[in-house]
Amino acid sequence: MPRIVLRHCPACYTDNTAAKRLPLGPKKWPLKTCGACGFTYLERAAPYVEMEETFAWEKTSQQETARRVAAEPTVSRVSDALKTFRARTLRRDKLTELTNRHVRGDGTVVDIGCAHGRFLKTLAGRFPLAGVEISRALAAKAAKNLPGATIIQADAVSGLGQLPPDSAAAVIMSAFLEHEIEPRLLLAATLRALRPGGVAIVKVPNFGSLNRRFRKKKWCGFRFPDHVNYFTPRTIVAMARTSGFEIREFRLRDHPPISDNLWIVLAKPTHPLPVTTTPQPCSQDLPPDP
Repeated sequence: MPRIVLRHCPACYTDNTAAKRLPLGPKKWPLKTCGACGFTYLERAAPYVEMEETFAWEKTSQQETARRVAAEPTVSRVSDALKTFRARTLRRDKLTELTNRHVRGDGTVVDIGCAHGRFLKTLAGRFPLAGVEISRALAAKAAKNLPGATIIQADAVSGLGQLPPDSAAAVIMSAFLEHEIEPRLLLAATLRALRPGGVAIVKVPNFGSLNRRFRKKKWCGFRFPDHVNYFTPRTIVAMARTSGFEIREFRLRDHPPISDNLWIVLAKPTHPLPVTTTPQPCSQDLPPDP
């Protein structure tokens, strides 16, 4: 049986095991909102070792996509058409826009959850490149696709820890932080890896969106057990500042109320800011299900 971890609130470490779960997901993966700080998270999650193969993204993503197509074929077709329209007709690529606007100097650009290296490949020749990928299969593909890059097969926290401190111009976390069972530890590792003035570009589902409230259980941002953190504009800013980051860019157009996603650009300050709570693990192993 797959191993499971129990998580306290990953933002403030409050134990919410006695609190009622939200009626928005399966009982096996209880969703809780912290009574102390208001952060919403999955209380039980798969540990890193299970994400290498058993719960690897390329497997669970295909399964979830197939489930959604079967459950709501019309909604799935419309969603796919809109994505294609934005990419091909409007040519909207916010990650590239933010990278071009905020990444400066000759430091390394690190892509967390780099998959097979598609985004890093667009930056080849402009920056030294590194990718961190927990899936063994995807990390092997990334290494093949980007022979000049440093590809690390590991969880994000330990993978970033293998890079020299103050060496990265940017850390990319596009559609990743919602997957991370230890987000405070990852932000601390990011702060260590970045040069002063370096940036972290983050995209996560927007749990505070109007569409989430309208769609309820059918909201596209719910993925069990893949998505373990559910950020709102308020909670992403709070966690970033608590972790010692400055907010470089977070305008209304980066988190419009109707959007299912939010983008935020964080910066490592030139002079360290006070960290109000020391980062620590929020998860602990549970015995396997009988």
